[in-house]
Amino acid sequence: MQKHLKSFDRNRSPTGLLVASTDIQRRRRLNSDYEISFTVPMTSDDYKEKIIPKGHVQDERGQFYVVQSRARDRSNRALTAQIVCTHIMFKMIDFKIPYADYIDEAYGVHISMLLDKITAATGGVYTFQLHDTFDLMDVKDWGRTTALAALQDTVNLYGCEIDPDNTVIHLYKRIGSDKGFQYRLGKNIISDSSKDDYSSLVTRMFSQMKDGRTFIGLSTHHLTAEELSLLQSVPGAIQDGKIMVNYLISSYAQYWTNDVNVFYDGELIDQNIEDPVELLRVTREALRKKEIPEFEIGVSAADIHKIDDEEEPVGLGDTVYAYDPDMEMNMVSCRAMELTEYPFARDKHSQATLANYMLRDDTQVLADLERSKQILNDLLSGGRVRASAFEEFAKQAVIDINNSKSEVIYDSRGIVLQDVDDHDIQVIQTSRGIIITEDGGETARTAITGRGIAAEVIAGVLGSFVSMEIGSGNNVTKINTEGISSGHADWASAPFRVNMQGDVVARSITLTGTIEVSEVFDSDFHAGTITGSWIRTSDPGIFPYAEMKSEDDTFSVWASLGRGIQIGAFRSGGSYMDFVDGERIATVNFDYAAGLTISSPTDIELRGDVYLPWWRFYNISTGQTLQDAIDALWTALAGKANASHSHSVTISDHNHGNLANSTSGGGTFTVL
Repeated sequence: MQKHLKSFDRNRSPTGLLVASTDIQRRRRLNSDYEISFTVPMTSDDYKEKIIPKGHVQDERGQFYVVQSRARDRSNRALTAQIVCTHIMFKMIDFKIPYADYIDEAYGVHISMLLDKITAATGGVYTFQLHDTFDLMDVKDWGRTTALAALQDTVNLYGCEIDPDNTVIHLYKRIGSDKGFQYRLGKNIISDSSKDDYSSLVTRMFSQMKDGRTFIGLSTHHLTAEELSLLQSVPGAIQDGKIMVNYLISSYAQYWTNDVNVFYDGELIDQNIEDPVELLRVTREALRKKEIPEFEIGVSAADIHKIDDEEEPVGLGDTVYAYDPDMEMNMVSCRAMELTEYPFARDKHSQATLANYMLRDDTQVLADLERSKQILNDLLSGGRVRASAFEEFAKQAVIDINNSKSEVIYDSRGIVLQDVDDHDIQVIQTSRGIIITEDGGETARTAITGRGIAAEVIAGVLGSFVSMEIGSGNNVTKINTEGISSGHADWASAPFRVNMQGDVVARSITLTGTIEVSEVFDSDFHAGTITGSWIRTSDPGIFPYAEMKSEDDTFSVWASLGRGIQIGAFRSGGSYMDFVDGERIATVNFDYAAGLTISSPTDIELRGDVYLPWWRFYNISTGQTLQDAIDALWTALAGKANASHSHSVTISDHNHGNLANSTSGGGTFTVL
């Protein structure tokens, strides 16, 4: 067992052991702090020669930590220094992500793409290993500052947990394991404390995404069976197979309900989400984190592994079990979220913070200016509309105004702000409104009156409108909270309408271009051309059905599985028709060179009158036609007697070759 910290210079070349160092403490927090602190006499060689600012120390786990601060203290004659070192992973803060690698907005990005950018930004010093599969995510405003900030954004976006091994960063969906480790009173617990918190309990989670949109109207097949069952218990929450509310209900809601609170509501607003399916997934995850009360356990435990090699120490992120019945802890399952260890002191015991949620504090690596910026963005947009485009326009407008030079004129029209260089450019404020003109007031390029706004161009973002209408009566187009409708004042009666989920209803439509990955139900098609790779009359497994397939250029009619007719455009030199009955196939094949061929695994029976020119039938082996064979047969028959012929035969008496017989049997006989 290593008994002292090792010291290294800035290039990680060894400089010795820190034999005079005391009070060595290591603190690790999941996805947060990794630091070592210790005390060293200022008069020692350790302090004077071995501890170098921005140098390194190495613990018994082989991990390097960077010397970040030295706090000096005089107590009577003793001069000591408190040294604080952070894990070498945090040196990524010294690397800037190149401007060329900045991502304003990208869709369906794999996590490895972002990690490769971070590796490149650090010159290959830091590398990453993925131990789980992460979903593709939409990325916005990534890589604005340092490599460490980019890593934190990546971890937040994909929901990773990190386990650094010096400059190799391992990423998991969940670090640690369940080895059955127990904190037990009477075994290793020296002292403990516990707290449960119900202040953030949520049993119904509402959600919004960009521009205040929700997942209302999404098909219920995106819900789990439990979520669907819970929503169906609320009248109107599910209609026609669609979700009609923007919340999910916890399975624990019934346990917490009372005569004041049927539900404990919470809300999730994420301006970076634009896909309702993604919003549903994030809402589900947020509810799972909030539907169980938070609890936290602090344990000071004896490090039995320091004296018993068969005992394993608890690892960061491990699932552990706490047992102290007097403290209402009966094998409570939780995770080791923070560990404070004394790796080189047998007389000091580790402290662990156990919880069922992710601990957070002000020094956490995952908290920086990005959080403040996100809050500011949400405030500016009222939690509904992203304001970046408008802010850019407003910034340019201020520059243009500051660069302008105007003179104020009072005339019969009102107050006139007139450009000094071009008198035709004016802003006129009258009793009826404001006019902006570029021809001295003859015409208005832009006007604001009590009746409305007239402008050629409105730049920026327009949001939070209740309704917009063009036309009157039923000859009207409307944009409101229901969607876009045209052709009728009533939304439900409009022949054309698009709801907030993108579903379109149209009485008639002309489409050009390509329709991809779509389904059409209960529709008739007239005229035109329908081109497709697979056209069938019913869903797979439902018989009978007909289908056309471009894969093998066939038209088929199937009565049941493996029984039907298939017509193909080309096989073995020509078109064909197969009559399929399982493995038995009868085929009619037309070869452009050889002609028509009929084959069958069983007999072929022709019913009804059949008219065939016999001279067209050939013997395959001899080439003789059926007509030739019939002619030869008639020729042979012509040399034979006809059916009515008769004649007489006279024979003498005879004994059939036996002398013992009498001689007899002779006479004249008639043969027919």
